[in-house]
Amino acid sequence: MTVAFTQARYTVTPLVAALRRCAGAFGLVFAYSCGYNIFLLAPSLYLLQIYDRVLSSRSVDTLLMLTIIIAVAVVVGSLLDIVRRAALSRIGSWLDRQLRPVVMNASFEYAARTDAGIAAENYRDLSVLRQFLDSPSCALLFDIPWAPVFLLLLFLVHPLLGFIGLSSALCLLLLALLNEFTTRELNEQANIAQARSYSRFTTALKYIGVIRAMGMQHGAAHLIYRDAEAVRAAQDGVARRTEVLQAFSKSVRALTQILMMGAATWLVLQNNSNPGIIFVASLLLGRGLAPVEGAIGAWRALAFVRGAFNRLNKMLTLVAPGDNKRTILIPEPKGQLVLDNVGYRFPSSDRFILRGVSFQVAPGDCVALIGPSGSGKSTLGRILAGVSRPTCGCALLGGIDISLLRHCDNARHIGYLPQDIELFGGAIKDVIGRLDGSDPRKVIEAAKLVGLHETIMRLPQGYETDIGEGGALLLRAQRQQLGLARAAYGNPPLVVLDDPNSSLDYEGERLLFDAIERMKCRQITIVIITHRMGILPVTDKIAVMRDGMVSAFGDSEKIFDAFLRVPAKTGP
Repeated sequence: MTVAFTQARYTVTPLVAALRRCAGAFGLVFAYSCGYNIFLLAPSLYLLQIYDRVLSSRSVDTLLMLTIIIAVAVVVGSLLDIVRRAALSRIGSWLDRQLRPVVMNASFEYAARTDAGIAAENYRDLSVLRQFLDSPSCALLFDIPWAPVFLLLLFLVHPLLGFIGLSSALCLLLLALLNEFTTRELNEQANIAQARSYSRFTTALKYIGVIRAMGMQHGAAHLIYRDAEAVRAAQDGVARRTEVLQAFSKSVRALTQILMMGAATWLVLQNNSNPGIIFVASLLLGRGLAPVEGAIGAWRALAFVRGAFNRLNKMLTLVAPGDNKRTILIPEPKGQLVLDNVGYRFPSSDRFILRGVSFQVAPGDCVALIGPSGSGKSTLGRILAGVSRPTCGCALLGGIDISLLRHCDNARHIGYLPQDIELFGGAIKDVIGRLDGSDPRKVIEAAKLVGLHETIMRLPQGYETDIGEGGALLLRAQRQQLGLARAAYGNPPLVVLDDPNSSLDYEGERLLFDAIERMKCRQITIVIITHRMGILPVTDKIAVMRDGMVSAFGDSEKIFDAFLRVPAKTGP
């Protein structure tokens, strides 16, 4: 059961659930850390025994046995440290394997709903978590609980020594808290600026042709550099404050070390105590303060991984658990398309882009969505393609909510050709087959359906031809035809085409119209979003959209005559 994000700091998301499953492994790491820290007492015991037994007895055999025992203890402690670090690394690898598919699907969903740049940053946060588990900073967290134990041992040696150690630890803890309060806001600013800089740089690379052709390279570089400067300024601010606090902590540590040795020496002079307590107190102090002091040095890493965890967990909270399911058993949908009072607005806005959109399309019919720019045509197309969910109302295909069809692995029920033709690099057969173990017969059938088969066969490698990243090796018209073939792959009951003839010449349009007629004969329902009236003759219905609403819907001929046909001039 998922708890609302506003009700709990960390909800039961897949991330939290996976971490809970690692509780036993983390417990084992803690046990290794206990053994490691216990064996760290070996040098202190060695010094005490030397002063207490060896020097008084002047026995070489005792010295040799003590040295062997302590050496074995140190080696065992080192092995335990190696084992616990290896265990943390394996935990990180396991978490990555378990969460990578979930986070990837959630990132896709989050990108479709909100911002692709933020989704990409959240996807990278999973790698941040894994790298943290591999880092010394994570092992340091398991040493911190032992700091009070070493300080308690100082109290057992003498209350004065314990008081000095405790006072020093409290000073270092205050410095760590001060570091948190003074750098938290700067860390957040650095993370936001870094995500913005990365997103802007990626966009610039995507549109490098336009940027270079129109002389925008200097301006784009200036914007990216400005974002990078914001990142650098925030990170420099964090670094400066952390360095100052680290310097203070080192001073506190050095002064405490001097004070501890001086106090221990005074106790030896006053009480005839074992001189070994001078060195034992120094070693115990070092072990007690090391985790606290290390926390100050690792604070940036801890703050960074905490931000990564919060961002990743927030994304998984906002994306419902059902959105990440891979397989849902549903009956094979038919091409009956029903829109019932569909409305849509962006999560960050109160303004509805679509309002009360309702109409029905029979299987095998072709409907055109027309209207001025900004009327909501492409948004409605994204809803019909299952890319976006309606804020209210429902869109049904064969009586099934379209948003459920995205989670079916056994069949692809929707074909979609977006306005910006988005092709992954690879062989033509993989592009048409939707990157999912394509059936060669279905690939060839889809290519023939859109009139692309002959063109492909004229290529040196045929369907094995690599199109380059994003179809960079193809002409725009060829990319559009390839995208159309991908949309038609497997004869889906619904195909949504957003401006499908924008880059086609006369011959390309003829092939497109023929493909639409063939799909209609196969009872495929087709939705075409268009600004061009030349494609309307192949449609059966027209929906006229204005201000996010359907102002008219009906047979193509009637709508064309009533709303679109230019009246003939009369008179002289």
